[in-house]
Amino acid sequence: MKTRIESRQLENGVIEPTHEIEVVCTHCNDPVSAAEESTGVCTNCGEPWQAKQSVKIWATSVPWASGGVM
Repeated sequence: MKTRIESRQLENGVIEPTHEIEVVCTHCNDPVSAAEESTGVCTNCGEPWQAKQSVKIWATSVPWASGGVM
């Protein structure tokens, strides 16, 4: 199961970047579906799954850096 949260600006001015969270079976790394989440059993390998998450974060801007030479 994948959940994607789009970037947004918080009240204090901080920008929360776009990020995507994917929940997979710890035994076979198959994405967990809503049906599997309710039963607690992976339909791919038949094992009771425990949540394992993979998170992707998109950068919204690159901070300024000095180009000084030493």
